[in-house]
Amino acid sequence: MNKLILTLILVLPLSSWANDLKVGDILLQPLNCWTCSLIEAQEGSIYSHMGLVVQVRPEVKIVEALGAVRVSTLAEFMSHTEKGQQVSHRRFRDQSIVNYLQTYRVEFFRHFQDNFANHSYDKDFLWDNFDENGKEKYYCSELITKYLTSFLGIQLPTKMMKYDIYREHWIRYFNGNPPDGKIGNAPPDYEKSNLFYEVGKL
Repeated sequence: MNKLILTLILVLPLSSWANDLKVGDILLQPLNCWTCSLIEAQEGSIYSHMGLVVQVRPEVKIVEALGAVRVSTLAEFMSHTEKGQQVSHRRFRDQSIVNYLQTYRVEFFRHFQDNFANHSYDKDFLWDNFDENGKEKYYCSELITKYLTSFLGIQLPTKMMKYDIYREHWIRYFNGNPPDGKIGNAPPDYEKSNLFYEVGKL
């Protein structure tokens, strides 16, 4: 009986979240790791990771770059959230984009599988970085930006990167000089962008 109650507690909230999600929604996530803390401090935000909803039925699937470029279930994605924190669920303000992504959801997911699946994670946070086989590597916000931009043909948040908060730790992370002034972005750029609004917290 106790096991059944625990299962319901774990499953029902996920079902509730899934009902509110749409293809193309952004999930901004706080993570608990050394590099995550550096990102959050640098960006002035609690969010150091992000995912993108690519399927809602029969099961919610999230595209992310975390150790690898991969497709995760909602439960897998949520399991990484820093204890005591919540994920910010965000959506395009432009309803025509939201509608377009629902209409062409199959093509949208296929676009990921054809162009981004099985690529490597980019721990160097470089916008144009390739592996030894010439395949592009991606970090989380870069992956989602390039995925959405290539499918929708719209401009999404980018900026010139800075690594000046806790500089000595960034130097340690990069084993030398951080790539200051290079184009890039971070999950909080989606938090600050007027292209999106917050639907709620998960």
